[in-house]
Amino acid sequence: MGVVNVQWADVSQSFGSGRLVVDQKRDGLNSGLIRVMKILTKILSCSKIMGLVALPMGAGPDRTLADERAEWSEVRLLSLAKDIHDRYLTLDTHLDVPIVLRRPGFDISREHSWVDDASQVDFPRMKKGGLDGGFFVVFVPQGPLKLAARAQAIEEGLMITNLIRETVEIHADQSGLATTPVEAEAFRSAGKHVVFMGIENGYVMGRNLDLLERYHELGVRYFGFVHTRNNDLADSSTDRSGPLHFGISELGRAAVDECNRLGLMIDVSHASDKTTWDILERSKAPVIASHSGAYAAYPHPRNLNDPLLRQIAAAGGVVQMNVFSTYLMDTPPDEARDAAIESWRKKYEAPQPLPMDVDIQRRIEIMGIKEAFPSSLSDIPTVADHVDHLVRVMGINHVGFSGDFDGGGGVADLMDVSEMMNLTAELLRRGYSEEDLGKMWGSNVMRVLTEVQAVAAELQAALD
Repeated sequence: MGVVNVQWADVSQSFGSGRLVVDQKRDGLNSGLIRVMKILTKILSCSKIMGLVALPMGAGPDRTLADERAEWSEVRLLSLAKDIHDRYLTLDTHLDVPIVLRRPGFDISREHSWVDDASQVDFPRMKKGGLDGGFFVVFVPQGPLKLAARAQAIEEGLMITNLIRETVEIHADQSGLATTPVEAEAFRSAGKHVVFMGIENGYVMGRNLDLLERYHELGVRYFGFVHTRNNDLADSSTDRSGPLHFGISELGRAAVDECNRLGLMIDVSHASDKTTWDILERSKAPVIASHSGAYAAYPHPRNLNDPLLRQIAAAGGVVQMNVFSTYLMDTPPDEARDAAIESWRKKYEAPQPLPMDVDIQRRIEIMGIKEAFPSSLSDIPTVADHVDHLVRVMGINHVGFSGDFDGGGGVADLMDVSEMMNLTAELLRRGYSEEDLGKMWGSNVMRVLTEVQAVAAELQAALD
């Protein structure tokens, strides 16, 4: 008898409808069996949407603990939060600090501030916030899908990767470049900050798949396919022009396979729903969303709907809760800010890629505009509401944290890495256990990295 592959493919965010792809692998399969399989699969898929088929869940908030801690002072909550941060590996999976590292004279070993320096990450503030480290992001904004622009994106991506490596080398007494969970724990035990590297936006590989191996050799350990606009690999969740590939392209499929082979975690943050479904169907390893939220908690296209959350968890992945206010709340219009941003856009509009020094100045100016016209901020309880929802849908073993700091992230009382323990205190107040928080602060994503690297070892062994 032939084999029928039934894949849960494209779930509409608006209507929750689904498309079943039934791939008949061999001719002559009994047509009655196909009909039965279709019916059973449709029932199962609809049950998943309605939440009727539950995934195995870990521990969530404990009502008894929440009631007990309701009487605690803020000082007591923060004291327990500090103890948790001291005992567990704590990582933020999306730190855009390389954007700031490129500013002339910026020294990550010195303490800065958001108010005075428009900076959210440095080593002294990481220590204050009880953050052991995180993934420093190699990010190049999406530009034209043309040869010269792709070439510049590749050059810039490699430059940023080497900048991170050089920064760690210069401050080797305070930090170490990690590529495995074992290395991360070793640096932490030695009292050093843990620096992983991740890529945001596959634009930095152009159309050259071989560059994934080059980035991996340099130490990169996750690969985000897209940013705010579509690229050669896949569709973005926020490209106003609509889909380009209706998911991932053929190059994107090859990139999934290559990430699996190399042991690169695939990051689905910024990807469209269809892109994310395609990646989940293709990948042999768990995936992450390095900085995303829950669509059910706030309906922004950057956030993930419940069927996607369930499938990411079912595949063993994690979603790292973001603290980017725009993805958490409605923001009131600001005409002066909009005018300043529009003027900035026109100033740097060009048919060809900008020279690197001009591009650095462009980024400095947009940070200045954001400082001059601060957006409305969400708050820590709202972030915690998203965490609650993620845990309810996915289980405690599939949730983590990310600030998206130096890339636009921040909510009231959590505007830089020095304030990380404020989030921990709020989650303690809600009844999360110390073990829960240890998982969400680091061990969950390290488990995924371990599994991704194990899959890569298996795939490579099969080729030998």
